[in-house]
Amino acid sequence: MTRLLSGTRYLIIVPIVGLAIAAAVFFVIGGLGLIALIVERFLGALGTVAMEAHQAESLPIEVEIVEYVHTFLIGTVLYITAVGFYQLFINDIPLHGWLHIESTEELETNLIGVTVVVLAVNFMGFVFTGNTGAMLQYGGGIALPIAALALFVGLRSWANRTGDPQEPVETKPEQAQPRTRSTTKAIDASNPAAQDL
Repeated sequence: MTRLLSGTRYLIIVPIVGLAIAAAVFFVIGGLGLIALIVERFLGALGTVAMEAHQAESLPIEVEIVEYVHTFLIGTVLYITAVGFYQLFINDIPLHGWLHIESTEELETNLIGVTVVVLAVNFMGFVFTGNTGAMLQYGGGIALPIAALALFVGLRSWANRTGDPQEPVETKPEQAQPRTRSTTKAIDASNPAAQDL
């Protein structure tokens, strides 16, 4: 029974593969689209391609770049989730920095951090294209989950700090000072019995 339950952890490979493929799709499509956008606008600026009508209907380049950044961040969330599941259930991966995940709390914290950035970038895109009358409502709708996530992370870190027992401070024993010839003479001079000998 133990071996059976231990083997079921490999079922997590199915969502790991799905998340990795989805992240790759977001990265590849977003990267190719961003390169095509830059080349298109560069050629249009040089006058090589007649793009007056197309540029009049298209969004500003800042908005389009922000949308691609939003796509990359979604791919990053999927990638972090896939890597975190693999490290937690299958095997450790020699990664450096914040991608090294040892618990579900670290995975959730990383996902929350990226999710907050995604929401902020999404609001930035709405600022450029959305209705100014609904901007306050849209911003409030984004600020509420960000505040809730920040409160969740803050309470968790506070609970971890207060719940961990304080480690006892190790006191190092005093090392005996080696006797030198001068210290030996001083001891003999202060001890008259030693002088009689």
